Amino acid sequence: MARPIGGRGAGVFLPCVPLLLLVLLAGGCAVARPSDSGGTGRAPVAAPVTAASNAPVTVTATTPGDARMGMTTPRLPDGTLLTVAASGEIRTLDPADAARQALRHDYILLGESHTSACDHRAQAAFIAAMLAQGARPAIGFEMVPRDGQPALDEFSRGATPLAKLPDTLDWGKTWGYDFELYKPVFAVADWARLPVHGLNVPQRVVRQVSRGGLESVAEADRAWLPPSIIAPAPEQRATLTAIFREHAAMRAGRVGQGAVQGQQPAAPTTATGVSPAAPTVPAATPSPAPSAPPSVPMGSTDEALERFLLVQSLWDSGMAHQAVRVRVAHGGPVVILAGGGHVEFGWGIARRIRLLDPDARVLLVMPWRIAPDAEGASPAAGNRPAAAADAPPDAAQADLFWVCRAEPEPPRPMPGMPVMPDGGGPARPRLGLLLQQEADGARVQQVEPGSVAERAGFRPGDLILRVGDRVVDSMRVLHEAGAAAVAAGQDVRFTVRGPGDADGERVLTVPGLK
Repeated sequence: MARPIGGRGAGVFLPCVPLLLLVLLAGGCAVARPSDSGGTGRAPVAAPVTAASNAPVTVTATTPGDARMGMTTPRLPDGTLLTVAASGEIRTLDPADAARQALRHDYILLGESHTSACDHRAQAAFIAAMLAQGARPAIGFEMVPRDGQPALDEFSRGATPLAKLPDTLDWGKTWGYDFELYKPVFAVADWARLPVHGLNVPQRVVRQVSRGGLESVAEADRAWLPPSIIAPAPEQRATLTAIFREHAAMRAGRVGQGAVQGQQPAAPTTATGVSPAAPTVPAATPSPAPSAPPSVPMGSTDEALERFLLVQSLWDSGMAHQAVRVRVAHGGPVVILAGGGHVEFGWGIARRIRLLDPDARVLLVMPWRIAPDAEGASPAAGNRPAAAADAPPDAAQADLFWVCRAEPEPPRPMPGMPVMPDGGGPARPRLGLLLQQEADGARVQQVEPGSVAERAGFRPGDLILRVGDRVVDSMRVLHEAGAAAVAAGQDVRFTVRGPGDADGERVLTVPGLK
């Protein structure tokens, strides 16, 4: 049955809201929306994300013991919504059911990898599903600083067309990732005339805090600082500290001697030195601008670390404070779009929202990176079906997940990373391996020529069984073990088995920092 939606065009019945959800999931088109004159405008809608079947699917482990091992999953289409139990059991959700669950919450955090077109289409589809259930959420963007709000207000009331929005926001300077990736979400907001808000502290203020601390911020800019900067929880602090030390090692220019680097996650979900080909979700970089991240002039390591943690806390606290303001002003749910590192495990924005708004109900939604389809598999993997590699994500990471296949993402520096002396040559950005998680370990799909990994003796098709004494049952193990070794200046030892060796194992050593 058609239902009225308020705001611009209120009182006009919109029977095509379910159609909007359908085209977001199944294909791109232009959808009519109400206009001031009672006619219709045309708004481009997202490119395809294949819809999942309406029938729920339950997947369980194929072997006893750890349910995350020995898992075989169906080839779930991109955009499929699901829940993951602590046992590893996966259950798919109809978009309408997921939207109804979202409507029981005050804040809905939709994580992303910034360069994943699939993630942004899934975000748009999720918001459209909420519209179909009668919701009119406000949308808050990590990508837009608060001083861009006048431009967003003009867009929300229809004065600025979608095509002009990147220019009015100075998108290329303030964010830097391709606006076309985010266009599906803005198209839904434009079509439904949803209020949209910038959540972040302006980039120039973050950079100034990175360089000189809070006291260095000019008086004219101090109004952009949040009323309080909430320090990270112990778990987040430990993870950020490991990442900082890892990156500091990279900046020292010694990666050529074997240090390991990951993809700058804000929670330990990505393998150290890995460009993940599947099951884990690479946490998106919480960087204000990929082309020019702020950096901390290097004093003592401890001083730089504390500055780095301050910048991360400023980033998360600023978004949380503004999201609470938006909810108070809007009076309804707030959908927050942010990098996965700010969303997963509830460590970043969610924890701070709960401290500022103690009665708040917060829903976390994250991408689940699964392997590309078998026809795109690496020859090193023997073109075997990728389903065996798709272990379920960590149930603690989020309340809901959507499926999006892995897409290559270049590593991005994080805000507040120290400037350090080169120490004899450019730092390599990573270990040089493309890995895919399997039941018995991490399979080497590709070895970058001339990389640290190639010099250490890695070969395509190798199966990494252990790093140090730890069994590689997830990408998280690789990240944690590698980060710990870098922080301690120790060698990293990998136990691997070649594709033709039934039982033979060999140990490869990546020299650490001395």
